[in-house]
Amino acid sequence: MSEKHFASGGVVIKLEEGDVKVLLIEDSYGHWTWPKGHIELRETLETAALREIKEETGLKNLEALKEIGKQEYCYVLKGVRIFKVVHIFLVKAESGEELKIQKEEISRGEWLKPEEALVRIEYEGSKEILEKGINLFCEEYL
Repeated sequence: MSEKHFASGGVVIKLEEGDVKVLLIEDSYGHWTWPKGHIELRETLETAALREIKEETGLKNLEALKEIGKQEYCYVLKGVRIFKVVHIFLVKAESGEELKIQKEEISRGEWLKPEEALVRIEYEGSKEILEKGINLFCEEYL
């Protein structure tokens, strides 16, 4: 038996006093990644990404700039094989807004320098998408 699940999330970046900062969260498995989650009925990929980021981090002033990648992977949950597709957006956050982490789903979140974020991100294929998002952000806002 298998199922197909769809999710959406974002590489969240802000300018803080002229410095680029990248948001990473530590998920419930202890891995560093970006905020993401399931897509609700009649919700667009972009709307789902922004909603999930807001729910998981408490950030309110977000702007989805563009879709920058997609991850596809399989795993087994309670004996069911899950094929998951996650759409990733580049998301601009406002400086000065405080993180309010949703402890039910994630352990913590941190704003990091781009080079720190690229070292810390863990899931396969994530580093390339993160690098693409950082480069696009810097081209647009620096």
